Amino acid sequence: MRVERVAEAFGLDFDDAYQYVVAEKFDLMLVSFDTDFDRTDKKRIIPGRMQ
Repeated sequence: MRVERVAEAFGLDFDDAYQYVVAEKFDLMLVSFDTDFDRTDKKRIIPGRMQ
C-alpha cells in the first residue's frame, strides 16, 4: 500500500502519510502547521504565509 511506503520513507504517521499520498495523487499543496511534512519532498505551505 502506498500510504505505508510513504509513512516508512518519510517517518510519518498514518494520517500524515495519507494526506501526503492524496496531495501527490491530485497534485495539491500541503497546507499545514505540521512540521512533519518538512521531511517530505513536497514540503508544506504554512497557513497565513501562502506563496
